[in-house]
Amino acid sequence: MKKFMAVLVVLALLTLAAGGCDELDKLLGSSDSSTGSTGEDVNFRLLISDEANAIGDFQELLVTITSIGVHPAGESASWEEIILDPAETVDLVLLQDTNATAIWSGHLDDGTYTKVFIYVSDVEGVLNEDIEGEYTVKLPGGKMHISQPFEVTAGEVTEFVYDITVVKAGKSGQYIIQPQISESGPDKDFEEVE
Repeated sequence: MKKFMAVLVVLALLTLAAGGCDELDKLLGSSDSSTGSTGEDVNFRLLISDEANAIGDFQELLVTITSIGVHPAGESASWEEIILDPAETVDLVLLQDTNATAIWSGHLDDGTYTKVFIYVSDVEGVLNEDIEGEYTVKLPGGKMHISQPFEVTAGEVTEFVYDITVVKAGKSGQYIIQPQISESGPDKDFEEVE
């Protein structure tokens, strides 16, 4: 009888320990691989690059990005906005040619997307010492928008290069920041930099 009671006690302890492990796994965010990760896997990365144009006039050109958005295909689809907290500031001078830096990595639903936008809160430029006169750098409207279809597919990571360029607006004393559609998309070669 004592052996039987001892076996019951051991079985009860094993059951409690197994249940406790399940509860501990839930608290720590662990899960069985068959049920998938409790955090969604990264399947999309947005990188910023810079097409040359007037960037040679600058010692640095800082662009602060506060949010990004993607638009799924379909007339009834609505924009999905992703807030960057903290905001990401990139120096376009360092992102010339194929250089690019990631500003967001995360999960999007599988499917086709047709547009990408970025919201910019601030643009600051320091011109080279040999540039005479006073100039301002502007981003009309505070956001940039590119219509460039791309696919997000299960088990793969889509890397979308969003190319930004700065152009000199004639003799107006202004430089304008704008997207460079021909250099943007999911199939662009890039060299990732910090």
